[in-house]
Amino acid sequence: MSNPYTLLFGKPPVEIIERRPQEDYIISSFTSDIPVNQINMISGIRGSGKTVFMTDLANRFREMSDWIVIDLNPDRDLLTSLAARLYSEKRLAGAFSKAKLNLSFFGFGVEIDGEPPIVDIEEAVSRMLESVKRVGKKVLITIDEVSNTKDMRAFVSAFQIFVRNDLPVFLLMTGLYKNIDRLRNSETLTFLERSPRTELAPLELTMIAENYMESLGVEQDTAIRLAQATKGYSFAFQVIGYYAWENAEDFDDVIEKAYRYLEEFSYNKIWSELSEIDRRLLIALSKTPDGEISKIRKLMNYTTNQFNPYRDRLKKEGLISCRDRGRLAFLLPGFDRYVLKREAEESGMH
Repeated sequence: MSNPYTLLFGKPPVEIIERRPQEDYIISSFTSDIPVNQINMISGIRGSGKTVFMTDLANRFREMSDWIVIDLNPDRDLLTSLAARLYSEKRLAGAFSKAKLNLSFFGFGVEIDGEPPIVDIEEAVSRMLESVKRVGKKVLITIDEVSNTKDMRAFVSAFQIFVRNDLPVFLLMTGLYKNIDRLRNSETLTFLERSPRTELAPLELTMIAENYMESLGVEQDTAIRLAQATKGYSFAFQVIGYYAWENAEDFDDVIEKAYRYLEEFSYNKIWSELSEIDRRLLIALSKTPDGEISKIRKLMNYTTNQFNPYRDRLKKEGLISCRDRGRLAFLLPGFDRYVLKREAEESGMH
């Protein structure tokens, strides 16, 4: 049997820890007779399992006969891509033909005698969705790793109009907390502020330990140790599982190799996207074993008012926790040692 864990970002692995309660909530809100909402934004740190979560959700919708799932690339013209993908859906061909939609202007579809071509892409998609509604179907659109781009804003604005016109279209988006936040705070997209967001918290350690016991065949004590080494970080669950599958004898070596892999393929990117003050806070935290906020502020020479916005942002981005009053802790496994290593490297360069 081949290794059931993966070292690749975004690829649905064989072994996953499902987040069924969160999935079920989204499905029930989308499928109710009167939908509670028609959009959900999935956010989390890099490697938290956003893409896998959305892929699993999309596959569950694909199993429903009245749903059509369309995956869109955020770097393309989203409305044109949506129209093209709808037009190529075989289950809708009859509906579009009956509606006599002349979509030849956009490079797909055929000329229809006596029907002028539709030349506005938003109007074209709206007319197509009206046809979808007439045949009792619903459309779920998924977009992975969104950011606050002009095309994304235009697409979400059009989506808002489709929803207002009672069209059967639903949207799942994934993104880093800061990217979704910037999109939500756009002046023209105030309705996003009221739209639900699903934040992917760390995985349950007991579920990870159970998975390792079953898949790796290790004893409970070993499974618990490996699970604790992941800290519930979805990507670490895969990486530690991968190396443990390859080497079931030396688990110290497994954890060390996994942490080095996380540093190279996850933490370097996370670190590069942090502001200078974010980094200073994390360095101060790594030098404060008990995580006491007053000591961290003292190291930074920051007042409470100066400190709190950065603490809150790092918490929302999934890098630190504030579970214990007056104390901070790292959420990612081995990230404290990574931060100290980066500080040593960067101070050595100055």
